[in-house]
Amino acid sequence: MAKIRVAVIGAGGIAGAHLRAYAAHAERCEIVGIADALESAAREKAATYGGAVFSDGEAMLDVLKPDAVSICTPPKYRLPYVEAAAALGIAVLCEKPPARTLSETQAIVDAMRGGLLQFAFCHRFHGPLQAAQDLIRSGKLGELAQIENRFAFRFARAGLSWFTDAEVAGGGILIDTLVHSIDIFRALTGDEIARTRAALSSTLPIEVEDSASLLVQSKGGVMGSLNCSWVTPVAEAIARIHGSEGQAVIDYNAEAGLRYRLAGDENWTARRFDGPDRFVAQADHFLRCIETGQVPLVSGADGLAVMRVIESAYQSARDQS
Repeated sequence: MAKIRVAVIGAGGIAGAHLRAYAAHAERCEIVGIADALESAAREKAATYGGAVFSDGEAMLDVLKPDAVSICTPPKYRLPYVEAAAALGIAVLCEKPPARTLSETQAIVDAMRGGLLQFAFCHRFHGPLQAAQDLIRSGKLGELAQIENRFAFRFARAGLSWFTDAEVAGGGILIDTLVHSIDIFRALTGDEIARTRAALSSTLPIEVEDSASLLVQSKGGVMGSLNCSWVTPVAEAIARIHGSEGQAVIDYNAEAGLRYRLAGDENWTARRFDGPDRFVAQADHFLRCIETGQVPLVSGADGLAVMRVIESAYQSARDQS
């Protein structure tokens, strides 16, 4: 079988993760092009990963006609590239958040109808999270009651990056980072979010929120406390899952990525994971969907579901102000 020809639009930090992941599957795919409005950024990435260099993403798609493309631009610029890819029948792996708004996300999904669209909620491919899903499905934790999640660190470039430009990003840390927490909650509960209440704050002199807390409840009644911050110096990336028969902890910074303790256990059971990281696993899944025609684990419907919660959260915060 011929190698899948892959291109990447946007040559920033997250593009590096996509390129590294595709390079890990060099036996199945070939990086044929990298585009960025800042051509020097694309050239720098191409020096490591190969591929032709372009300053115009649409021109690259038109010239190279790759089989697949990762769209790694800021949210404001994603829709036109998705539409261009859709017109050429190119499979799309679109970074998160899907877009700035629910309506833009719907436009992306509509453009790709009949084509292969995967949103890059990479935590779905994190080994400890997948193991926690298995633990929940096994019934060992009993009935789910609560899920806590926190992603926090000090964002040194805040105010100097498009991440804090509302026109480009669509908002602040809620839409940039907590978007992952929402998808993680949906993945663990296997359910949609029915209720949302948000609190936002800004400590830094920026125009968007730099800390956010979100209380959610699934249709089935599971409660969630989702928190993130760009201003706390002690980084944390953790999810705690509480059930009627036990607790599980996904700790991104611990050697044992997952630990759990069931009712009656004296000690925690810890699991370590030596498999590929979530970006390499995400690329593997995307390539497999192209190869086999299977539906992506994170589809357009998932992107829409997450963005509905994001819009509800922002409305909740406005209603309280």
